[in-house]
Amino acid sequence: MPEPAGSGPGGLLAVAPDARLWAVPPERPAGDPTGAGAADTDACERFRTTVTVEDVHAPEPH
Repeated sequence: MPEPAGSGPGGLLAVAPDARLWAVPPERPAGDPTGAGAADTDACERFRTTVTVEDVHAPEPH
């Protein structure tokens, strides 16, 4: 499976052979945007049930 592509606070696009999902956090995570360093376990727990996820569909061919 390809690696997810991040867009910073704008969300994350995960692409698999049978799905494309866009996930957006409910708030901007604190800390290093590259993911380096300590994880914010409190934010991870809050986000676990509040991240917005939507199906991304390819544009319709003309």
